[in-house]
Amino acid sequence: MPLPASQQTGRENAPNRPKLVPFRGVAMPDIFLEGWEEVEEFRAFPDDLIIATYPKAGTTWVQEMVDAIIHGGEIERCRRDILQRRVPFLEFKMSEEPRQVSYGRWDQHVLGWWEQRERIPLLYLLYEDIKEDPGREVRKIARFLGRELPPRALAAIVDHTSFEAMKENPACNYSSVAPHIFDASISPFMRKGEVGDWKNHFTVAQNEAFDARCAEWMADSDLSFRTEL
Repeated sequence: MPLPASQQTGRENAPNRPKLVPFRGVAMPDIFLEGWEEVEEFRAFPDDLIIATYPKAGTTWVQEMVDAIIHGGEIERCRRDILQRRVPFLEFKMSEEPRQVSYGRWDQHVLGWWEQRERIPLLYLLYEDIKEDPGREVRKIARFLGRELPPRALAAIVDHTSFEAMKENPACNYSSVAPHIFDASISPFMRKGEVGDWKNHFTVAQNEAFDARCAEWMADSDLSFRTEL
């Protein structure tokens, strides 16, 4: 069932792009709904780790870091397979209201997890913090996982998960993904890896409108974000 015209973005029928379809109030790429009954039946073990992110917010970065930490900084073991098989995806972010963007609203995602941080074992990471000091954040992830990293292993992980290294790494840059799912000839999966690139895309009016909306969304929360370093 296609999205109603009011929720179309104008790109749903573009070549080599998965279609967005409404699913429980959220527009989702149709390829993520194949075999959804397996997602419904999924039950986590107590020691399972779930990496929950909004799209294009450092998901691949943290996945690769976690895999490298679990293997003690033995980088060759991180090349054993492509990332999507080493750290499989489980798409399950839901929302109560229909939206025209995939995965639901950004504020509902970030605030939903922030509000759970005192109730469940949860490590809340920010893209800007990782960009600012990747070594510090790798150590933070390792502590959360109960792992000790000697200096040599830490340095190896930081080097292996640098933007430059990951962009050239076929095990995690999604260059093996079929073009009908992701067409890298249109745009590479890993684009710039910068903080503050919004300045090259937003007009002054757009930025003011975005800031006003974010202030409205975040008014009752102590969660804050940086938009530049």
